[in-house]
Amino acid sequence: MRERPGWLTRALDPATPMTEAKETVQTASIDGRLFPTIRMINGSLTKFKSVDAAYDYAISAGDFMQFKSDAEATEFSKTLSKLIGDKRSILSRGSD
Repeated sequence: MRERPGWLTRALDPATPMTEAKETVQTASIDGRLFPTIRMINGSLTKFKSVDAAYDYAISAGDFMQFKSDAEATEFSKTLSKLIGDKRSILSRGSD
Protein backbone atom coordinates (compact mmCIF):
# COMPACT_ATOMS: atom_id res chain seq x y z
CA MET A 1 0.00 0.00 0.00
CA ARG A 2 1.21 3.47 -0.72
CA GLU A 3 1.61 6.10 1.98
CA ARG A 4 -1.26 6.34 4.46
CA PRO A 5 -3.60 9.26 3.61
CA GLY A 6 -3.57 12.17 6.04
CA TRP A 7 -7.26 11.73 6.88
CA LEU A 8 -6.58 8.16 7.96
CA THR A 9 -3.62 9.13 10.14
CA ARG A 10 -5.71 11.87 11.77
CA ALA A 11 -8.67 9.54 12.36
CA LEU A 12 -6.43 6.99 14.05
CA ASP A 13 -5.06 9.60 16.46
CA PRO A 14 -7.36 9.48 19.51
CA ALA A 15 -6.32 12.99 20.51
CA THR A 16 -7.85 14.60 17.39
CA PRO A 17 -11.23 16.35 17.60
CA MET A 18 -14.63 14.82 16.97
CA THR A 19 -17.90 16.30 15.76
CA GLU A 20 -20.73 16.99 18.21
CA ALA A 21 -22.08 13.56 17.16
CA LYS A 22 -18.78 12.01 18.39
CA GLU A 23 -17.51 11.28 14.86
CA THR A 24 -13.94 11.71 13.76
CA VAL A 25 -14.34 10.23 10.29
CA GLN A 26 -16.97 8.56 8.16
CA THR A 27 -16.11 6.88 4.93
CA ALA A 28 -17.83 5.95 1.70
CA SER A 29 -16.68 4.16 -1.40
CA ILE A 30 -17.28 4.50 -5.11
CA ASP A 31 -15.60 2.22 -7.63
CA GLY A 32 -13.52 0.66 -4.84
CA ARG A 33 -12.16 4.04 -3.76
CA LEU A 34 -12.53 4.63 -0.02
CA PHE A 35 -12.64 8.25 1.05
CA PRO A 36 -13.79 10.31 4.03
CA THR A 37 -17.08 12.17 4.15
CA ILE A 38 -15.84 13.99 7.26
CA ARG A 39 -12.40 15.52 7.11
CA MET A 40 -10.28 18.25 8.65
CA ILE A 41 -10.33 21.36 6.44
CA ASN A 42 -8.64 24.58 7.55
CA GLY A 43 -8.36 23.33 11.12
CA SER A 44 -11.95 22.20 11.67
CA LEU A 45 -13.88 19.03 10.97
CA THR A 46 -16.10 19.38 7.94
CA LYS A 47 -18.88 17.00 7.00
CA PHE A 48 -19.57 17.08 3.28
CA LYS A 49 -23.16 17.70 2.23
CA SER A 50 -23.10 14.69 -0.11
CA VAL A 51 -21.05 11.60 -0.85
CA ASP A 52 -20.46 12.95 -4.35
CA ALA A 53 -18.96 16.17 -2.96
CA ALA A 54 -16.69 14.15 -0.65
CA TYR A 55 -15.69 11.91 -3.56
CA ASP A 56 -14.85 14.87 -5.80
CA TYR A 57 -12.71 16.37 -3.04
CA ALA A 58 -10.87 13.08 -2.46
CA ILE A 59 -10.24 12.63 -6.18
CA SER A 60 -8.87 16.16 -6.53
CA ALA A 61 -6.73 15.70 -3.39
CA GLY A 62 -5.63 12.24 -4.53
CA ASP A 63 -6.03 10.88 -1.01
CA PHE A 64 -8.51 8.04 -1.44
CA MET A 65 -7.62 4.40 -0.80
CA GLN A 66 -8.09 2.06 -3.76
CA PHE A 67 -9.56 -1.41 -3.20
CA LYS A 68 -10.60 -4.12 -5.63
CA SER A 69 -14.29 -3.50 -4.93
CA ASP A 70 -16.70 -1.45 -2.86
CA ALA A 71 -17.30 -4.56 -0.73
CA GLU A 72 -13.59 -4.77 0.11
CA ALA A 73 -13.51 -1.04 0.88
CA THR A 74 -16.54 -1.45 3.16
CA GLU A 75 -14.88 -4.30 5.05
CA PHE A 76 -11.79 -2.16 5.61
CA SER A 77 -14.01 0.73 6.74
CA LYS A 78 -15.73 -1.49 9.33
CA THR A 79 -12.35 -2.62 10.68
CA LEU A 80 -11.18 1.00 10.74
CA SER A 81 -14.26 2.09 12.71
CA LYS A 82 -13.63 -0.58 15.33
CA LEU A 83 -9.95 0.36 15.58
CA ILE A 84 -10.77 4.05 16.02
CA GLY A 85 -13.34 3.20 18.69
CA ASP A 86 -10.86 0.97 20.51
CA LYS A 87 -8.14 3.66 20.45
CA ARG A 88 -10.52 6.33 21.76
CA SER A 89 -11.81 4.00 24.43
CA ILE A 90 -8.27 3.37 25.67
CA LEU A 91 -7.57 7.11 25.75
CA SER A 92 -10.74 7.90 27.70
CA ARG A 93 -10.04 5.13 30.24
CA GLY A 94 -6.54 6.53 30.73
CA SER A 95 -7.91 9.96 31.66
CA ASP A 96 -10.13 8.63 34.48
